[in-house]
Amino acid sequence: MAEKTTLYTPDQRFEIQEGKKKGLNTTVYEDPIFLAIQMREIRLALEKGLDVSVLRNPELDWLQMEEIRLGLEDRIDVSRYADPAISYHAMRQIRKGLECGVDVSDFLDYPPMVVRQIRKSRRDGVDIMKYVAEGYKDDQLEQIRISLTRKVPIEEYLRVEYRAPSIEEFRVGLEKGLDITLYVNPSYEWRQMREIRLGLENRIDTSLFSNPLFLAPQMREIRLGIEEGLDVSSYAALRFSAMDMRNMRLALREEVNRAARISSSSESLDFDRLDKLVSDENAPVEEVPFKVIISPDGMEAYLSVIDKDHRLTEEEIFKETWNCKIRKGLLRNEIKKIAEGAIEEDTILIAVGQNAKNGKDGWYEYFFNTNVNRRPKLLPDGSVDYQDIEWYDAVKKGDVIALYHKAEDGVDGYDVEGNILKSIRGREQPVLAGSGFVMDKDRCTYTAKTDGMVKLENDRLEVSEMLEIEEVTTAVGNVVFEGSIRVKENVGAGVVIRAGKDIIIDGFVEGATLEAEGDIILRKGINGAGRGKIRAKGNVSAKFIESADVYAGGSIHIDYAMNSVLYSEEMVEAKMRTGTIVGGVCTGVKGVSAQSIGSKAGKQTLIRAGSSTALLKLNNEIYRKLSSAQEEVRILDNVRREMEAKLDPVQLAEQPVYEKVQNALYTKGRELEDLTARQEEVRSRLLELSRAVILAKGTIYDGVRVQLGSANWVSEKELTDVTLRKARNGHEEKIFAYHNGRDPGDPDAIVE
Repeated sequence: MAEKTTLYTPDQRFEIQEGKKKGLNTTVYEDPIFLAIQMREIRLALEKGLDVSVLRNPELDWLQMEEIRLGLEDRIDVSRYADPAISYHAMRQIRKGLECGVDVSDFLDYPPMVVRQIRKSRRDGVDIMKYVAEGYKDDQLEQIRISLTRKVPIEEYLRVEYRAPSIEEFRVGLEKGLDITLYVNPSYEWRQMREIRLGLENRIDTSLFSNPLFLAPQMREIRLGIEEGLDVSSYAALRFSAMDMRNMRLALREEVNRAARISSSSESLDFDRLDKLVSDENAPVEEVPFKVIISPDGMEAYLSVIDKDHRLTEEEIFKETWNCKIRKGLLRNEIKKIAEGAIEEDTILIAVGQNAKNGKDGWYEYFFNTNVNRRPKLLPDGSVDYQDIEWYDAVKKGDVIALYHKAEDGVDGYDVEGNILKSIRGREQPVLAGSGFVMDKDRCTYTAKTDGMVKLENDRLEVSEMLEIEEVTTAVGNVVFEGSIRVKENVGAGVVIRAGKDIIIDGFVEGATLEAEGDIILRKGINGAGRGKIRAKGNVSAKFIESADVYAGGSIHIDYAMNSVLYSEEMVEAKMRTGTIVGGVCTGVKGVSAQSIGSKAGKQTLIRAGSSTALLKLNNEIYRKLSSAQEEVRILDNVRREMEAKLDPVQLAEQPVYEKVQNALYTKGRELEDLTARQEEVRSRLLELSRAVILAKGTIYDGVRVQLGSANWVSEKELTDVTLRKARNGHEEKIFAYHNGRDPGDPDAIVE
């Protein structure tokens, strides 16, 4: 045994010793034929209590072993792919397919990345095999798969010669309701297509740059100029490079901005400057008994009388204004009055320029209420209205829901010398993104594609189908619908309602289960009797929640909650005048706000904030993956060094294992970078949570328990109008109660 032991590398010995320390049967991999990284995969499988017989094959590389190990962990039939002849890429696709009930082991003649798209298409319930047979590559197939999954009618525009980014431009354009025939052309490469698509989205005339001879950067400069309302005709030519175009665009913008500054500065005359001009001793001696002075901004001209005894004639004045290069804006009536002696002032305004007037920006007119905030309304008396507030706006199929009014041209101005002051055309608004509507050929009129509810959220227009039911009881049965569900009356105990969008219930809810991809809105409330469950990816709003288990991916808005388990990834708010949380457990990851917390009877109440179970789980998972990847990189790097020490470059080039090690080091290096970036992001979010607070405008009663992150606190007496927040006390973090409205940095703000 001693002779065999000397053949092991330090990493191999480490894997054997590590296995023995954990009480594993290391004899299954105690063989120098296994690389340390292969030993590691067998050891990890043994630690999970898995049958490693299929892994005891030195012909399997460590990447293949990893895919088999992961399959064993997920209890799938690894015999479908545990073959050294199958690449680890292909193994991964078979494994992931089997995990979701899809078998792609019959497609191994295709490249692994094509198999990946076949797997995903079968998972999504679409068929891409026609395009696989036609020879589309994996990245092209990905865009086709996404299009088919989203029911985007892309088929008629597909050709094998279009690269994946081009197909993506087709998909995005169709999703936004654009006329993509304007750029579906093999003469365009995908960057040119993108510029035309962006132009169409912003409703500009793309004909000025839709010449395939323009490079994409040139197209971009022309597009940006048009979007800024500039006259791009001076540089929209092939002879100018993109950099030349950019410089000319910026110069045009500055010219327009200068004109705008002139326009804004010419609203009133600077009399001090004019007086200096009139009394300028260095000015040339005039042959006429008056001076014509043009204001510094060129927008006004004045006649200053020198010899009051001389009777001026219109001819003299017009002749002198011409000599002074005044070409526009003459006030002929004023000049006539001067000639008639009807004006006694020494200085008279005789010409005025016209300010440029910019065009009006494009704008949308909506034919539904866009201000539905889905929050209960606080009435003047402190009560909360859950009944009359509008939760949504309903539309019928074919209803016009939005109308776009196009941007308008501006009106050019001029100064008194006749120089044109360019106006700016109003900016067009992008076409509306969203679903459930169609855009007419005029690209301005939006109509509902179905009966349902309409909302505008984050500049996205959505019309979702709505199923309306009078009442849901066990007699009706469970309700599952892809769109939104509205129940006009009550929901009985024991039923399940699942919606692909929102759930809105006008009546009372008993011990039912409600699940929604969007918001859940209860006009009255739920008395779950310990059986009620609410799960929403969005917000949950209810007048009351009693004896129910509630989860919200957004916020929870309530009047009061009693003996319930509330968990919100955002805020729990019961801050109306009667807003109360009593009994149970209430968790608001980003904070909890209530009027009163707990009760005089000392009902056990736990309030938590500043800690996210999902975020902590994700952080731990990233840490585990990061540690594992770092260990793999260390072992692989040692293998690389050992091989380089034993073999010359020619021999190394003939070693497939060396190439695999090099590739794996590169891949793992990228993985480490991604994991490190994700870890920093999660840590930043956790740091933000550390600032969460518990706010009580009313009373926190004796006995209420509070957790802020890892810090704990118990109320030992009734406290009124306070905020609970974490602060460092020596080497530990503690929770302190602060008077509301006081600076937390003020020691006197802390409640005794």
